Amino acid sequence: MEEEMDKLIALAAIALFFLVTPTPEITSYTPVQGLNNEVINMTIDGKKFDQAAAVKLSRPGEPDIYASEVKVDSERKIACKFDLKGKTSGKWDLIVANTDRLTKREKKDSISQGFHIEYPAPKVTGISPNQGINSGMITIDSLSGANFRPGTAVMLSNDRMEIGASQVELIAQDKLRCRFNLANAEIGTYNVKVVNDDGKTGMLPKAFVVQGPPPPKVVRPEIAAITPDRGFNNGYVLSAITGANFEPEAAVKLVGPGPVELPGLNVKLESPSEIVCFFDIKDQPVGVYNVEVTNPSGQKAVLANAFTVELMDVSAIKLNSSLKPIFFDLDEDTLKSGDTDRLDSNLKTLSANPKLFILLGGHADERGSIKYNLDLSARRAENIKKYLVAKGIDPGRITIYAYGKSHPAKQGHDESAWRYNRRVDLLVWEEPPTRDLGLKGIKVE
Repeated sequence: MEEEMDKLIALAAIALFFLVTPTPEITSYTPVQGLNNEVINMTIDGKKFDQAAAVKLSRPGEPDIYASEVKVDSERKIACKFDLKGKTSGKWDLIVANTDRLTKREKKDSISQGFHIEYPAPKVTGISPNQGINSGMITIDSLSGANFRPGTAVMLSNDRMEIGASQVELIAQDKLRCRFNLANAEIGTYNVKVVNDDGKTGMLPKAFVVQGPPPPKVVRPEIAAITPDRGFNNGYVLSAITGANFEPEAAVKLVGPGPVELPGLNVKLESPSEIVCFFDIKDQPVGVYNVEVTNPSGQKAVLANAFTVELMDVSAIKLNSSLKPIFFDLDEDTLKSGDTDRLDSNLKTLSANPKLFILLGGHADERGSIKYNLDLSARRAENIKKYLVAKGIDPGRITIYAYGKSHPAKQGHDESAWRYNRRVDLLVWEEPPTRDLGLKGIKVE
């Protein structure tokens, strides 16, 4: 009797063993990622897969994605399909679950964040317009393709440069609108590239052409006047030439007796109707000169007999060449302690020539407003005058002109130039000096 009981217990244990469902184990699977516009086939390898095993992808906050056509080839292999169309991108858990035959509860194994759903890469199929001039902004009305997303970036690129788009507007997944700033862009053919917010890229090779502006219309320059229209042959003169149709990098010169040609120095195009430059007329022949302006296109204008070089009294030339400018610190109008010796040296020359009139020309560097620098340069000259008068110079001999920042003696935009241009020039003349005479004596660096 006891023997029969043992047999029954053994049979019951065997039956229970077959009724108990094991927990599955995942060892590997392929693929590990897919696009959210496709259906993928997945193969899962492992152990203890039940014939009724279920497979799914799971992510917090999202509905589970259940596999279809699940086929358990053996307890070690499962084949199935996942429809990923429209599913949220990111990391998902892969889960295989067996259902216990007795408890009906799931026994499962999972790979945390083991599967990645990605957006497909964008595609670019066309762009309209497909060309533009490198002079400013251009609106792209239609950039066609597929898989465009919010936050998409658009650019034109080649081997030498890349131009990013602004105001990118997503019209639909297959259409974008944007703008490009083509100002100064290199002429040539560009690829059109689209980069989605996940970094995936689509490109349409050699789809856009940047063109140069049409050839400019050749216009002959015109000269109306030159101011001042005369200067003493003891140094440089700063002149303004007015007219029309002046171009950048126009060449300027005076053509006079001999013929003598004097090129313009530090030529600056203020506008198409005004050019400012220096002329070095030191020791040049006295007489009447033509003014010439030649545009880079080769078109030339001539204003005949427009400028006169006059003889400067030799004694005044020698004296002015010996007088030294007085320099000032930034935003200061008072004398520096070390400059009194320099000013006393000038004082000896001024005292030794009591019949000559004295011009004090106040200047400032280019920084600050026009009004501020005019006031500052005037105060600097006034302080020099006070010093000279205190040392016995007749105030009736002294004339002050404030030039502000408009007439730098040293060209440049650094401390070296600024330091030189914060100054008061001292000049002497045999007659009461005009404002323009103060400019004729500028010692240009």
